[in-house]
Amino acid sequence: MADRALMPDLLRAFALFGIAVVNVIGFAQPFTTGFYDGGLDTATDQAAYSLVSLLFLMKSYPLFSMMFGAGLSYQLMAAERAGKDFAPRYFRRMAALIVLGILHFVFFWIGDILLTYGLLGCLLFVLRDASVKVLVRTGIALIALNTLLLFSLAAMIWAAETYAPEVMADAGYAEMDTEALAAFGGGSFRDAARYRLELMPFVLPGAIVQQGISVFGFFCFGLAAVKAGVIDQPKARIWRLSRRVFLPIGLAGSALGAWILLQASSPVDSTYILGSGVIMAFSAFSALGYAGLIAAVSGGVAGPLRRFLARAGSASLTAYLLQSVVFSWIFSAYGLNQFAAMAAAGAILVAALVATGSLLFTGIWRSLAPRGPMEVLLRRVTYWGRV
Repeated sequence: MADRALMPDLLRAFALFGIAVVNVIGFAQPFTTGFYDGGLDTATDQAAYSLVSLLFLMKSYPLFSMMFGAGLSYQLMAAERAGKDFAPRYFRRMAALIVLGILHFVFFWIGDILLTYGLLGCLLFVLRDASVKVLVRTGIALIALNTLLLFSLAAMIWAAETYAPEVMADAGYAEMDTEALAAFGGGSFRDAARYRLELMPFVLPGAIVQQGISVFGFFCFGLAAVKAGVIDQPKARIWRLSRRVFLPIGLAGSALGAWILLQASSPVDSTYILGSGVIMAFSAFSALGYAGLIAAVSGGVAGPLRRFLARAGSASLTAYLLQSVVFSWIFSAYGLNQFAAMAAAGAILVAALVATGSLLFTGIWRSLAPRGPMEVLLRRVTYWGRV
């Protein structure tokens, strides 16, 4: 770690914590009800849920996605130094992520991001030579488009709720909840995997389109940050601007979005989608603002805690997958059988503990080995067996 900049890995470590406390909702409750069916009855639950929405929702994955985009530049530079053709190893890496994503989706987590990363990573290759200005403008346009789509969806659902409530009543959400409860609340590991596999054709296209638009936008930001030479420069002007200006704007908008989410009755009603749209509109400000804060603690002589967290963040794939394995064990019937059993505050506390544990694991592992276990596997595929 002595020759490796701290900031990129600290960004990954922070993002991993946020990803866990956001993802736990999908592990702990049916998608179509979330915590809205009795999980937000107390002030403590409402406060915990609002805090996660304010601080981490649509901010953690953007940071993670930025670092994925930055990784493209790092890989390109490594290939140039080695005098190797970059394309074959890059596309092998994307293919490996796609396969990992499919396995992750089916066996552990319906909200997998790796498949989307692998598919969109192939598209990002086309922009590897784009200028910083083009990348930033593309990123802004895509995030704005994703925001517009969320607002449009909220309007359509509101119209259906208002003028055709029978359509919403027949949407089949109750049946979906029953199926989820059967798979995760009473089924075996095989039953849960079969349920996810059956949902894959219906879930993935929408997730790739909806989530993928903003993800690709943040890919562009990360690639631009490396090209501009600021991703590993904590004292760069952009990071001062981000923490002093962008972060307050982002958190103010997120506070409004979090309040709107608390007024919703389910994750599929118009109020929830509207709140999500508001948070998405400010997500770039928040993500860049957090990057600015992390930049502020990345400079100077690194103490043991920062070095440890940076090591943990450098094995982000391992930590991400480990979180899913532990969550699936905690909440599924083949594990501790806590599905639909915890209110918001309890589940979020569990998520914070799991996130901390995953970072402790990868930090300790990286103290003893040059790479995390999943990073070794990915590298073997990328470089045809050479670690």
